[in-house]
Amino acid sequence: MNRARIDFYFDFISPYSYLAATRLEAFGHRYGADFEWLPINLPRLIQWSDNTSPAMIRNKALYSIRDLKRWARFLDVPLTMHRPGSFDSRPALRMALALQGDERARFSMAVFNSIWSGAVDPKQDDWLTQVMAQHQLPAIALPRQDDALDTLTRQALNAGAFGAPTFFLHRKRGRAEMFFGVDHMDFLARACEAL
Repeated sequence: MNRARIDFYFDFISPYSYLAATRLEAFGHRYGADFEWLPINLPRLIQWSDNTSPAMIRNKALYSIRDLKRWARFLDVPLTMHRPGSFDSRPALRMALALQGDERARFSMAVFNSIWSGAVDPKQDDWLTQVMAQHQLPAIALPRQDDALDTLTRQALNAGAFGAPTFFLHRKRGRAEMFFGVDHMDFLARACEAL
């Protein structure tokens, strides 16, 4: 059986990306899927796509808080809320980009878990050092520029993305099919079953 190949575009500042990430391992086993973890600069993607952050729309922001808590209960994962824009995820995104395959996934999951479980406060200057120590991760050379991050963000935009998490299921022929949000992973599952 051929395994499904799925691009997973994410940013650590996105709690919905965190919730989706917690589902990827089980999803991959159940539906025979391999995920490529692709870090992007979500604020830049939102700007480039002429989108508006949910935090900028009062009613949507209030709804999102309730919705995130509901998802966390449903998935049985911890969730500590952070004010949008209260921390800079780019250093961690650049570190993720310096890694490949399973190493990138492991590092990214450690960052997601540390931030959104409340194990570290991402508003502290040394939050990323704390993540590395808590998860016993090896030192990673931090690229100084955002060029590679911008390239992946532009790639996501050109494929049709406007937010995170965004998934692209590759098919043998034709264009990859896009699925946006943790709430569309069931549709992604059905598409994997139909391959």
